[in-house]
Amino acid sequence: MLLSHQFPKNILLIDLRYIGDCIFMIPIIKNLKANFQGSRISVLVNEGGDSLLRLLPEVFDVIAFKRKDIKKRWGIINFLQFLKDIRKKNFDMVIIIPQSDRPTIIAFATGAKIRIGYESSSWWRNSLLTHKIKYDSKNNNTHLVEHNLQILSDLGLKLYDRELSLKIPEHHIKAISKRFNIPSNRDNKSILIHPGARGFLRQWRAENFAKVINAFSDNYRIYLIGGLSEDNIIKEIQKKLIRPPYIISTELNLIEYAALCSLSDIFIGNDSAPIHIAAATGMFVIGLYGPTLSKFCKPWTQKSLLFDVSTLPCRQCEQDKCLNPEIKACIDEIKPEDVIEGVKSVLNNYEIYSAGMK
Repeated sequence: MLLSHQFPKNILLIDLRYIGDCIFMIPIIKNLKANFQGSRISVLVNEGGDSLLRLLPEVFDVIAFKRKDIKKRWGIINFLQFLKDIRKKNFDMVIIIPQSDRPTIIAFATGAKIRIGYESSSWWRNSLLTHKIKYDSKNNNTHLVEHNLQILSDLGLKLYDRELSLKIPEHHIKAISKRFNIPSNRDNKSILIHPGARGFLRQWRAENFAKVINAFSDNYRIYLIGGLSEDNIIKEIQKKLIRPPYIISTELNLIEYAALCSLSDIFIGNDSAPIHIAAATGMFVIGLYGPTLSKFCKPWTQKSLLFDVSTLPCRQCEQDKCLNPEIKACIDEIKPEDVIEGVKSVLNNYEIYSAGMK
């Protein structure tokens, strides 16, 4: 299936999933732009992850899909208006990254002559595509980034670079540095800890994070960061700390958080969007994996140490509820003592680890 002989001028990429998935879009965006340098590339993502993608020079426009407006009582009217508005943008090629109902309907509604997506079991979704990518279901080790890039390969396009990186503008970094009075001297390493997660089952226990913080707070600057709705776990951790962290905040937006990552050395946290943002800024990341399998969604970097230790047969699960008799047994298998030893190893060999030579 070759597209290399065609030159679409106005391209739309659609991925209506989570913020971490927005980060995983970066390699496909950069490679798509490298193949069609004169084209305008727009992305459609759920509201929330759009701010980070606006930092990419390869992106012409970021369209934030307001799911809350669609879920209201008369949300269908809002959705129809959205379809009307997006059609006016005159896209001539649309690529759907996840094959699901809403993105497929949106792609068809754009009126684009080229509509690309993964082949699915749904006959009507397939019928709305002009180019269908066959996914090899036998390959059970495909990371989401590779899953995205396969679309370009199957279209006959060249993959120039698989790197995933995000450059934060200097003025954002300076603003965060000033806001938290972060020393310019980086000899004293900083450890950024984000204990929250999108789902309860992904979240390592507060007492475990507290043990890790207490092991390093005497000699390292600790940044304890949470999302806007994660006050509870931050406060629970604080109750168990020997000394207060250098920074405590639950008020940072994604750009501010990414700027703080650029000023930090090591990240520790669950499988959630913050670990992928941290990795994209170049940090060394330490990840804690419970219900999800790291082979599918680990940070796209060599600068990482991942704790994915559970062999429970129920992994990976849907994460709406825990089916194991012992709730959160998978992530509870990760012991704070092991994480502490892992962090010590990274700190003692920081120059080697931070270069990705594990």
